[in-house]
Amino acid sequence: MKVTRLVREEVDRKNRYFREAETEIAENNLRLMKVLSLVTAAILLLFFALTPVIIPGWTITLQHALMLPASLLLCAGAELGRRKKVRPRTATGMCLLFEVVLFVFIILIDVFQAPNVPASFFPLLCVALPTLFILPFWMSYSLMLVFEAVFIVTAMVFKLPDVGRYDILNALAGAAFSVAVAQTVMHLRLQDYDVRMRYEQLSTQDTLSGILNKKAAVEAVERYLHGHASHTTCALLILDIDDFKLVNDRLGHYTGDILLRAIGELLGETFRSTDVIGRFGGDEFLVLVKNTADQNVLEAKCRTIQERLSRSAALKGDLHVTCSIGGVLADGQNMSYEELFRQADGALYDAKAAGKNRYELRTYQQR
Repeated sequence: MKVTRLVREEVDRKNRYFREAETEIAENNLRLMKVLSLVTAAILLLFFALTPVIIPGWTITLQHALMLPASLLLCAGAELGRRKKVRPRTATGMCLLFEVVLFVFIILIDVFQAPNVPASFFPLLCVALPTLFILPFWMSYSLMLVFEAVFIVTAMVFKLPDVGRYDILNALAGAAFSVAVAQTVMHLRLQDYDVRMRYEQLSTQDTLSGILNKKAAVEAVERYLHGHASHTTCALLILDIDDFKLVNDRLGHYTGDILLRAIGELLGETFRSTDVIGRFGGDEFLVLVKNTADQNVLEAKCRTIQERLSRSAALKGDLHVTCSIGGVLADGQNMSYEELFRQADGALYDAKAAGKNRYELRTYQQR
């Protein structure tokens, strides 16, 4: 049971990695494809120069000659894919094409160039190729099994019997050994990803409330506004706890911290996971509600927050905790973060001036 659980956890980690990091994986794969194509071309040129010296009488064959321009074309394709930022699925298809081309040329060279000579490159390719690109296990090894079968059949048909059997044994050994190597490399990649995600979380998370810190929240809002340019639809809300100093003075800072943590949880439950929720500083919180400018919906959310906060069980004693909320709604407009925040902050100021425990929502005014 323990082994089964560990295997299931490892599979879940891999699935999460390929799902969450698909864009990063695509970029890394295309970058590596470009490098590998150039390295292949360089090795071929070196091979062309040194082999006639080492093996007198050796000449360049058609498959050798065609492999060089094929490598350069693959290199150009990888660079074009990177510049155009192709979709992850397209990048995966390009990497699989690279592997197919490499397998085809290596089989042509190892099998047909010299039927009486053992294969030099195919077993090495079986070991190395699955560890290079970041691809799902089933995808890499489905392709390898196809070309293992092609290699075995062609070696049996076109090579001398003893040489063919030797090649088949080496190819199978290379494929088997590659499983252990590929799994080790993938495990290290998963560890590296988990560590990076943990550090990223620590660098963007407010440790007290559990939501984004100020820097991360502002950057997320700016990315959203920049990404939607002249047709931004959103609402920016700023929440401020009324008389928060009294909470710390009467009940202590520990209780104040509990309250801040409870508000972070409340905002996470009230808004969507795709919205930006952050602690702006002290007792102020910021929420960017994406793709929404419906005043009725936002008013309902503001009332929910204030009602749930007022009956929160986080505090003891007779101190009544309330909050004020200021917000700006924008529908298909062009704006900067600074101006959006300025107008939302002005709405918050008016809500507090009107007696606190209120919300004030406004339509964004183009400047």
